[in-house]
Amino acid sequence: MAQSGDTDPILEAYHLWNSNGWEDCAAGCTAVTSLMRVHQVLTRRADQILAPIDLTFARYELLVRLYFSGRSLPLNQLGRQLQIHQTSITSLVDKLEKQGLIKRTPHPTDRRSIIAQMTPSGRVLTGKAIKLLNSELFRDLGLTGGEAHLLIGLLMKMRRSWNDIENPEGWEPFEVGPDALR
Repeated sequence: MAQSGDTDPILEAYHLWNSNGWEDCAAGCTAVTSLMRVHQVLTRRADQILAPIDLTFARYELLVRLYFSGRSLPLNQLGRQLQIHQTSITSLVDKLEKQGLIKRTPHPTDRRSIIAQMTPSGRVLTGKAIKLLNSELFRDLGLTGGEAHLLIGLLMKMRRSWNDIENPEGWEPFEVGPDALR
């Protein structure tokens, strides 16, 4: 946690880049390190919120995919949806299965594939986790609704520039006027 009077190391890096001839990269360096720091802070906060119900944010994400799909999903499909390596999916499923929150079943038509299926206790716990994160994290990011939408749009623009996504369905870009950030 920041202490009163502490200097922000990310802002320090910005000044170092500017003063060492990399003015054209200073904003990019600061943006990247800021995003990575926010990721660390949010992950730590989400894990703290979920710890009392014995979940991590990574396990929560997998459970939420199953919860909202309303059906069982193949492990390889979960990996693609969560954008994580197959080894990581296997590890997450191992932990969730050990907790009794999901179970593995053979795919009915593809012998090489395994299906993850949520158990009734997994459904109940996921509902609790959603309520916890909604009330203690998602509802107040320290941004207004307009700022959150602007951030989403900017991050999608970055992701498109790196070929992570094309034009996402269901997201309408909007013009930012003077009232958008309120």
